[in-house]
Amino acid sequence: MNRRVHYIDNLRWITVSLLIVYHAGIAYNTWGEANYIFFEPVRPIAGIVSWISPWFMPLMFLLAGVSARYSLQKRSVGAFIRERFLRLGIPLAFGMLVINPILSYVADVTHNGYTGDVFQHYGVFFTRFTDLTGYDGGFTLGHFWFIAVLILISLLACPVIRGLEALRERSGENVLRIVMLLLAALAVATFDIRFFGKQVILYFCVYLLGYFFFSERDYTAKLAKGKWVFVLLFLITATLNVILFIYVQDYETLNTVCNYAAFVFGIPALVCLGHDYLDRANSLTTFNSRISYVFYIVHFPVVVLCQYFLSLTGMSSILNFVVTLVITYPLVYGLCYLIEKIKFTRILFGMK
Repeated sequence: MNRRVHYIDNLRWITVSLLIVYHAGIAYNTWGEANYIFFEPVRPIAGIVSWISPWFMPLMFLLAGVSARYSLQKRSVGAFIRERFLRLGIPLAFGMLVINPILSYVADVTHNGYTGDVFQHYGVFFTRFTDLTGYDGGFTLGHFWFIAVLILISLLACPVIRGLEALRERSGENVLRIVMLLLAALAVATFDIRFFGKQVILYFCVYLLGYFFFSERDYTAKLAKGKWVFVLLFLITATLNVILFIYVQDYETLNTVCNYAAFVFGIPALVCLGHDYLDRANSLTTFNSRISYVFYIVHFPVVVLCQYFLSLTGMSSILNFVVTLVITYPLVYGLCYLIEKIKFTRILFGMK
């Protein structure tokens, strides 16, 4: 486990890059989510969001668990926790003070007709506590919920990891495998259990699965032998999930099964594909890996602001979606490049 595992880095930045499409698409959802800006329901665009939804955040937490395994091999638990607070805590504080108030301001303007400026809106942001989505202009964690939950899980996982490693030493590998199977079952069983709208128990389970199993190259190599079975089942269930949820809307039980199955098969399918085809690096992939968390932080405000300002031109909703994608990708990459080059911004965005 000394050699850097490039496919983990590559899976992370590829998954993060999809969030521009995902968050631009939520403005066209068919399930009534207000979002920070909303145009009209557009089924094909909403279908993209629905196709990605079951697996992309669980995959992010699983990859975080794998990375934690490599990190804890190089540093003590105390050093790991300090590193988590520096790399994640500082960006979280910056996001709450600077980025999220902008998102809530756009929501208040587009949904409620707020007429003050963005600086005046700070008084609204830090005093209006409702559902915490920020869609009404109130306080929100926004997309920084991921960083907040990752900090929490990183802290909670440390004693659990120590306990499970002691169990493995005392009782053997087979006992740990049974525990991991129970964790996988718990992840599926809690798929629809949410705290403040987030699948925290599921994320904790897949983080531990990432730490103990998916960080083992031998285990992943064995799993990858059946990758095309996972891929086929993933494509079928994820596509059926979209059809049933977006277009048919009559078979709720079958839709739920497909939603769960897209998660169950999607995670191993994507990890196996990564293992077999993405375990390499070049200058582009290395850059993308370095900026993946910065990309995550920057992409959402850029998407929302692009959609908002483009809407002022009177262009059609569909054209707004396309132009937002065309503008956002290069703009986010440009901002990430600048952030990486400036020491002060590197600290604010948690870069090494």
